[in-house]
Amino acid sequence: MKKTSRILIFLLMSMLVIISGCIGNTPSSTGTSPTTSENPTSNRGETSEIEISPTETGSETGTETHTEAATQTETQTETSTETPVQNESLQYDEDGNVVCEGDADPDLGCEAGETNENGSGPGFSLAGGINFTLQPVIRPVYMLTMNFTYVGPIGSEVFEPNGEKIEQISIITQSTNPGKNVKFTITFENESLAAAYVHIPSFIDMFSGKKHVYEPTVIKFDEGDEFGRNWELHLYSTGSTLYELTSNGSIELQSGEVELDGRRVSFTVENFSEIFPEKVYLRIYGRTINDDNPSLTYPSVGKFVVEAGRGWIDYYSPAWFGLPDENVELYMEAGGHDLLMRLYFKDERTYNLMMPIKAFIDSSDNGEADWIAIITANGYELKDRSGSVFRSGDVKVEQLGDGRFIVEFNISNFFSLVPWRYFRLWFAPSIGLDRFPSHSNIWVNATNGLSLDKDVERYLIIVVEDVYIKGNKDSAEGEIQLVSWAFPVYWEHENDLDWEYGPIYAVGYPAKRWVEANDHSRLLYHDERAISVSYPFINGYPIFVMPLDEVKKYRKVYVQTAGWDLDDPGEYITLGVGLLIDAAIGLATGEIGTAMKYGYNGVMFINQLVTGQGAGEWWGSTIVKDLGGDPDPVGYNGYTIDARGNYRDGVLVEIWSADGNMRVTYLVQEVEVPRTLRYDTLKAYLDTVQFTKDTELGDDEYYLYASAFTHFEPQEYADVPDITREETTAMVPVEVTYRYPKAGVLSGNKVTARPEMLIIEHARANVPLLYLEYAGWEEDAGKWGNDDDPMGQVAITILLDDDYFNWDSFSGIPEKEWSIEFPSCGVSGGCSKAWFWVRINAD
Repeated sequence: MKKTSRILIFLLMSMLVIISGCIGNTPSSTGTSPTTSENPTSNRGETSEIEISPTETGSETGTETHTEAATQTETQTETSTETPVQNESLQYDEDGNVVCEGDADPDLGCEAGETNENGSGPGFSLAGGINFTLQPVIRPVYMLTMNFTYVGPIGSEVFEPNGEKIEQISIITQSTNPGKNVKFTITFENESLAAAYVHIPSFIDMFSGKKHVYEPTVIKFDEGDEFGRNWELHLYSTGSTLYELTSNGSIELQSGEVELDGRRVSFTVENFSEIFPEKVYLRIYGRTINDDNPSLTYPSVGKFVVEAGRGWIDYYSPAWFGLPDENVELYMEAGGHDLLMRLYFKDERTYNLMMPIKAFIDSSDNGEADWIAIITANGYELKDRSGSVFRSGDVKVEQLGDGRFIVEFNISNFFSLVPWRYFRLWFAPSIGLDRFPSHSNIWVNATNGLSLDKDVERYLIIVVEDVYIKGNKDSAEGEIQLVSWAFPVYWEHENDLDWEYGPIYAVGYPAKRWVEANDHSRLLYHDERAISVSYPFINGYPIFVMPLDEVKKYRKVYVQTAGWDLDDPGEYITLGVGLLIDAAIGLATGEIGTAMKYGYNGVMFINQLVTGQGAGEWWGSTIVKDLGGDPDPVGYNGYTIDARGNYRDGVLVEIWSADGNMRVTYLVQEVEVPRTLRYDTLKAYLDTVQFTKDTELGDDEYYLYASAFTHFEPQEYADVPDITREETTAMVPVEVTYRYPKAGVLSGNKVTARPEMLIIEHARANVPLLYLEYAGWEEDAGKWGNDDDPMGQVAITILLDDDYFNWDSFSGIPEKEWSIEFPSCGVSGGCSKAWFWVRINAD
């Protein structure tokens, strides 16, 4: 029975090939019955490599199992878009099965047994509970070794992912002389669009006699080089004309007919291979009769590349990714279905250290690799998480004259595996700790063109890094509190009074009690090394955090800090962080109102804000008096920061108050927060505190405060006086504060406390910053002159930038864990050490 089946198959195939050969030899290039079959080198119209099943697939049954070959090509009576299988490269055994040896193409049915017979592997679900499983399959091909010659047309079609107005463009040429004459067919989304963009060249009004001339739809060809040759084909419904663009003007090369068939528009370029190079790039600029400028660009991003000798057209969109101080760079091209990657290694040493290399692809956006490509000098294999091979191919290795090594590979039909056309990517050697990128992931987006960028969310953050005073405004120690605020502002014209104000960010320091300070002293904990995102922390407290794209809509960010001593004979009065924020918002809105009153132009406006003169009516007024006590100003200064500047490496800005008594240093930093931090949890503890030096004889009574926040939230609307905009949003930190012990004190001289206090916790760690504050105190009885003594204070900000984290070579999710000792002392002589413990990882 088996033998009889083979004879029947042989007779049937012989008849089909003879018939197709006769049809292919017809003299007409368009023909009436196209001949189609598989093209082993084409991705257009080829057999899909995805097996889709609503349930789990069972095991395959060898040669008795038939796999349907579904094509993606829309068949047309005048166009054939597939190149037939060339069987010379295949070898068959005595039963007619394909032998996996030599140069046999896997797409013709040979996968070398690399299959997933259990149907496991990655997939995706659609609405209605339908599950699709992607699995490698072996497609059996039953073909005899007879050598037939094909002489029909060859061609292919292409589309722009998520393109508009045009569905696809296709080309077709004869296999007997490929590339000589090439027929192009543009398929619009509907017939109306085809008629609108391929229209008549002119119209004469019979009543007025006036002639109306219309611009054509233009198809531009170029060599892909800035100084290369360029051509234009002008397309009307009445015909087409091809021009070469030269320094002396346009030279007409040929004209031809245009075929209109509903939503399809076709034209032929004769002697194509004699006019154009082997590879030429194409883009369509469409005009209707009413367009002054093209209202259609197809593709809108990228170009189409035409290789007429192969009957080949493909989508082409390149992108480049490289970072300073990295030894590897990435070039990538996205085609209609294919993905080409080209790695540039700095030198031979880098190449030897990192090769063989693995490409990790996270297509389900969960921070874990769904696909792993193993790249060696001899070839690559693309495997799923279970180890099944889905794609394989050649790798090209080349050394450039400057010493760099190039490793290039092309993943055919890649976007059938990742149909949504975006994914996360990183590289790591098979052995070793190197990683590319070393401190981030790459986000690849091929939905419209191709873009490669760091997989991060970007923020602009401003931190009060240091505060220094000359005098504390008191005869003894000053009990000082600080308040800072910031807001962005935009104006379109310098002399325009129509200002646009962003939200006001306001922060008070410290969260509890005060900073006791002598003359000529710093008010904040200070570490000279703590001014870089790669260091575990930054000195000081944050006063502004906004997404970078939002910040760039403004022109300036205005920052200001005020400090005052609230020591009052007989009784100490503290504002507290809530009242400090209220004061900051009041002072800020006072600034805004006064700036509008006096801001006749941009220069005067900035001058008013920087000098603080405009808010004089607010300083020391009832806005502070009503909060309790008449404050002694310690300092009051402001500064405007360019909202569109480059702060990726951080900028320190020192500003003195108008009276020269207080200096504030701001750190302005662009922070790149890894998106995969949402798969981590964040926990921060005040773990241990040691009171190392007491302030008086006998046992002391100690207690402490710990505070933290990670973000600002709109909490209220602030009235803005004197301007038409009546209110603006007040952004305040969502701060938590704890006292230890909750009641009473810790008695002793040198005391070690282990609060192991969880100050703050987030189930998703994708926040731009973490602020931690500690203040230790020794309790005294009495009032002024005998108030509680500070035992040390710490205020630090952690910027969750991608450079801050530890990155594993085989994971897309970063982690960080540290515990650092912070020694500090108060003015009264008491000292302590505090240990914070920060833990950011995937539980």
